Amino acid sequence: MINKQISFSINTYKQAREVVEELKKYKVVPILHIKNYIIQRFGIEWIISLKKILEKDFPPNSIKFSVDAKSDYGLSINLANNKINFIKLKSDQKILKKIEQICKKNRVLLNQSFRIIDLSNIKNINIKLSKIFLKDRYED
Repeated sequence: MINKQISFSINTYKQAREVVEELKKYKVVPILHIKNYIIQRFGIEWIISLKKILEKDFPPNSIKFSVDAKSDYGLSINLANNKINFIKLKSDQKILKKIEQICKKNRVLLNQSFRIIDLSNIKNINIKLSKIFLKDRYED
């Protein structure tokens, strides 16, 4: 069985949709990981739009998001206020404690530990996911 939760790093809506559809077969709630450079280039509006589009296509609470904010405090606060499920932030303890209070108020987890699988450059996402979940199933 998988010890850590798995997060899937994606770059596009198409990849996100493929991951969600494939993981429905395994009855797993996907955690879509967005890397920091994507947010820096497209802005927070991109992830909010992606979240809204996917929520229209799939049932509520069937998808979770994880975003790497690096050391951008403003971005992490904005992500928490927009209820992005998981935020990864690098900072000192004093600032982390303050941002954690904001996250707690919005029911967002800060610096959650994940096993991240990068699917951003994979063409056959279905095959990759089936290998991952079949391997984990046989390890039980």
